[in-house]
Amino acid sequence: MSRKSRKQASQGTIALCLTIGVIVGLGLGRFLGNVLLSMALFGLVGLAAGWYFTRKK
Repeated sequence: MSRKSRKQASQGTIALCLTIGVIVGLGLGRFLGNVLLSMALFGLVGLAAGWYFTRKK
């Protein structure tokens, strides 16, 4: 893989994890009572997971 394609792949992974976190937060927001807070919280969790998966070892 070239440098450009690796960078795009890591950005895609982070975006995917962030999106999944926001969607899960939207779904669980009904049960937790605050949709906006749960979307932000799970979005941050997704962002952290995306960073963890794409960081250099």
